[in-house]
Parts: sequence; C-alpha cells; structure tokens
Amino acid sequence: MYYEINVSLNGRHFFATTKRSCSTFESLQKVYEVIHEKFPVSEGYSILVTSYSTTGTHVTYNDILKD
Repeated sequence: MYYEINVSLNGRHFFATTKRSCSTFESLQKVYEVIHEKFPVSEGYSILVTSYSTTGTHVTYNDILKD
C-alpha cells in the first residue's frame, strides 16, 4: 500500500509524490501537513490524495503446468 499526493495549480497538474514518499499512513500525515502548508488553496493550489493497494495470489506448480 502507498499513498500518492497530487498537487495542481489553477486546475493543471503541478507535481505528485512517488510510491516511496508515503508508504504508510503516518508518513502520509507528515508529508501532507507540509504540502498543505506550502501550497495553499488561497494561491490556487489543490491537493488530492489517492490510496493504492496491491494484492498477490500464490501460484502453485500445478497451476503453472496445468494443460
């Protein structure tokens, strides 16, 4: 799981964080707090946070070699 923070300026993409920036909710809180302070709505910025999760499924030997 990771969180991506997207910042836009006057409706256009400005920048976004990467997977390694916010890999926990706690790191999201710390990064968001700074971004929220440095890029205020009053100056035309908008901040959007997206949560991404990945899952995996075990593949057995028999699944791979199944005819």
